[in-house]
Amino acid sequence: HSVECWHQGELVGGLYGIAIGQIFFGESMFSRITDASKICLVHLVHFLKIQGFALIDCQVYSEHLARLGARVIPRDEFLNALDQFCESINKQLWPQESVYTTL
Repeated sequence: HSVECWHQGELVGGLYGIAIGQIFFGESMFSRITDASKICLVHLVHFLKIQGFALIDCQVYSEHLARLGARVIPRDEFLNALDQFCESINKQLWPQESVYTTL
């Protein structure tokens, strides 16, 4: 899945990842203009909360993600979350159409 930020017809930021059960596994973020990826992350978090997701796996800790609310969790807690939430069935479907937010 991807969340994209467009400005004046140009892709200026975004993120992508995969959803398994109730966990979203983030793969990559990028910005070509200031805060574009942050806008995408805010929209993704809002969407995932509505859909009942339990966790976003950011993979690598960074100060950037920490400022946005990410935290490191112990390995055993992460493995327990995988066991608990990856096999959960998320009954909500991802939107097939694009949803646009203009800058």
